[in-house]
Amino acid sequence: MRLPLGVVKVLLGDMAERGLVDVHQTVSAGGAVPDLGLMERVLSGLRRL
Repeated sequence: MRLPLGVVKVLLGDMAERGLVDVHQTVSAGGAVPDLGLMERVLSGLRRL
């Protein structure tokens, strides 16, 4: 779609408020160490795009 990140964040926020998408907190949302395995999988998926 090639939308700017800021626009996507606003759209997703609006969609979440209306219940059109579900937003889940990650395990590291509470200040814990981020899951490096998850971050590597996300990075790998982004590279394949």
